[in-house]
Amino acid sequence: MKKKGFRFRVLYGIILINTVFVIISGATILSSMWINSEKNARELAGALIEEIQNTVASQTLVYFNSTKTANQDITFMLYRYFTEPFNNIDNRESLFGYYEEIMNKYPQFKMVYNADTIGSMMMLFRMNDGSFSKRNVHNTGTQIHTNWEHPNSVNYGAYPNTIDPAESGYDPRKRGWYQLAVRERGPAWTSVYLFSTDNLPGYTHAIPLFDSDGIVTGVSSIDIAVEELSRFLGTMLPTPGTKIFILDNQDNLVALQAKTEADLNKLFVEVTDDQGKVLYNNVTSVSAIEDDEIRFLLMKTLESNEKSTLIEYGNEKYISVLTPIVIGDGLDLIISIIVPENDIIGNVRKNLQRVTLISVFILVFVILISAFFSQAIAKPMRTLSKEMAKIKSFDLDSIVNINTNLTEIIDMRDSFENMRSGLKSFRRYVPADLVAQLINESFSADLGGEKQELTMFFSDIADFTSIAESLDPETLVENLCVYFETISKTIIENKGTIDKYIGDSVMAFWGAPMQIENHAEKACRSAILVRSSLQSLFRQWENQGKPIFSTRIGIHTGNVIVGNMGYIDRLNYTVIGDAVNITSRLEGINKLYKTDIIVSEFTQEQCKNDFEFRFLDKITVKGRDQWIKIYELISFKNDISKSLKQIFQYYEKGMACYFEQNWNEGLKVFNHILKYKPNDNPSIIMRDRCLMYQKNPPPADWNGVFERRTK
Repeated sequence: MKKKGFRFRVLYGIILINTVFVIISGATILSSMWINSEKNARELAGALIEEIQNTVASQTLVYFNSTKTANQDITFMLYRYFTEPFNNIDNRESLFGYYEEIMNKYPQFKMVYNADTIGSMMMLFRMNDGSFSKRNVHNTGTQIHTNWEHPNSVNYGAYPNTIDPAESGYDPRKRGWYQLAVRERGPAWTSVYLFSTDNLPGYTHAIPLFDSDGIVTGVSSIDIAVEELSRFLGTMLPTPGTKIFILDNQDNLVALQAKTEADLNKLFVEVTDDQGKVLYNNVTSVSAIEDDEIRFLLMKTLESNEKSTLIEYGNEKYISVLTPIVIGDGLDLIISIIVPENDIIGNVRKNLQRVTLISVFILVFVILISAFFSQAIAKPMRTLSKEMAKIKSFDLDSIVNINTNLTEIIDMRDSFENMRSGLKSFRRYVPADLVAQLINESFSADLGGEKQELTMFFSDIADFTSIAESLDPETLVENLCVYFETISKTIIENKGTIDKYIGDSVMAFWGAPMQIENHAEKACRSAILVRSSLQSLFRQWENQGKPIFSTRIGIHTGNVIVGNMGYIDRLNYTVIGDAVNITSRLEGINKLYKTDIIVSEFTQEQCKNDFEFRFLDKITVKGRDQWIKIYELISFKNDISKSLKQIFQYYEKGMACYFEQNWNEGLKVFNHILKYKPNDNPSIIMRDRCLMYQKNPPPADWNGVFERRTK
């Protein structure tokens, strides 16, 4: 009893000491926080705004400098390789192809073009539908021929082919960008002006072209639309209320943050020309902006000569800064950043008030009930600690009785009982690692299952029987354990459930018992990572003189029955159904096509935007009459070389010819592929089928399906 009383008094003594410490420390900290909060908040605001300035300025420079860099590359290409761009069709098409690569790389580019000294021009123009149209202007001296090539024929309505007199037709030599580049004899940016092609405002970067004697032979240019610059600013959201503007060196508005089309209306005004045609121009004067808030904030910012200005508008305070940036080539801009004060220091003040209230509450709470809680908490915690110790030895049959009114202890008790119940159920049939994963689910292990859409995974080792015969049993088991560990770790790390190991095979699935929406993506990701991990492992084995394995993987997404199979005393959490059979067959089909990973069309459809696939065939598998499309899983999206991607594009063309029964054209395509990739077995198979059907055409009701009747 004395021992118990002594312990009880020590507990209260600690609580008393902690209470005194909390009072002294809390009072000191809160006093210091209130005294220095405003100063610290201001310093924080300054640091954050400076960071925002640097970030916006840096990204804006990158936006414009990418234009300069791209135009310099184009100029070099024109000087080095395209000496006669208008007189040689191959040169012209090659140049358009190069322009298209540039436009795809830089989505902010509206037009890329060049003009020569006789008034002819080549242009690649980005249409509103995202397609690229080619514009060729040929000046004969008396007439100007403008020819468009539109991938989308609808665009001929707005941009038709024309023949105009030389006096009134489009002559690039009369345009400001051309004359500026010739006058400067070097790279130059124009001011904002209306593009003649689409009557929208923007900037042009122009570079003159010279021959070996230093005589101007033309001008290369790239256009950036102001609306694209505004959309670019709209992607910058350093704080929820931050407003970012770009002004020229005459303090005229050039761009603002445009997150929606409605935001662009704040920048543009309608202008009607002499023929009554409605054009668009950007707001040049800040005072002409119709949005009251934007106009007021910008005008106050420009009126101030301070580095940082505090502006009040309505009930809000704003911190405003101006940042001049030198783009180069004759273009200087000013970035105006206006940040609501509350975005930066509002939370600091709110948190300070919140901390003060919480601290006072905690202080009172500790003083009033610390003695009561010392006993109320200690006793059930000791009981739980003893029960937790039993879990280590899987002694799950004892009964814990904890009576308490404390919510936290009740939650801990219930969680403990849930964990115990879950372990008692899952220890019958689930491996320990899966128990750890599912311990928080707490459900009884009952026979039966439910229908779910899952993604299944089967892997197998090619020619395993021959490998097994060449190794002694101990070495074979050792190698298999390392092999299974490599595969299993990758599957588990990607939230997969390993069903079983069948000899040299691994069966796994995604989507149960833990439900995940992107189970197809997880399965494909695991397959690629398994292949990569095994390649690293096999390189080590080769250096050690060990035989290596060739792994084949099949993946399929479909509806299966998932749940507890077996009998009440011996359960197996697994999946059954036609989709499981398909997955197993897909793994085996790798042998025919000499591929590593084959997936079904149902898996490919769910994650085609995340990976590179190649369509292989339409097949029926053994034991099933309904056909499916199968695909080879190549890599993560855009993780293949340009040349390999072109080969796969040719392959798709060949497959289209095959299913259209165009055997001659199909043979040409597949033979062309095999020149560059001689060991591409899918192409060899499809070439041989074209040869076969060329000699012995299929029946009239042929649907292109290959019947696979063996495993």
